[in-house]
Amino acid sequence: MKRQLGLRRVTRDDLARHLREAEVLAAEAIGESSVYHCRAGAGESVAVSLPGGAGLIVELEVVRSPALERRRRKRAAAEAPPTD
Repeated sequence: MKRQLGLRRVTRDDLARHLREAEVLAAEAIGESSVYHCRAGAGESVAVSLPGGAGLIVELEVVRSPALERRRRKRAAAEAPPTD
């Protein structure tokens, strides 16, 4: 399993919902923006409130490798009778 960062642009309402549902571990204001380090059932995230009502949520996503599926296709192709 690989991990990668997932970035979502959200509205102010979605950001507020995320902050209500998660445990806020740390928060800091930087100019007109606020940054929140959160923990929820799915793991940790960073939520950013931007000027103008926009927001960002950065989460660690698990990316499953399709390697197993490739092996199954190769095995099935090797077992298939030749077509002439």
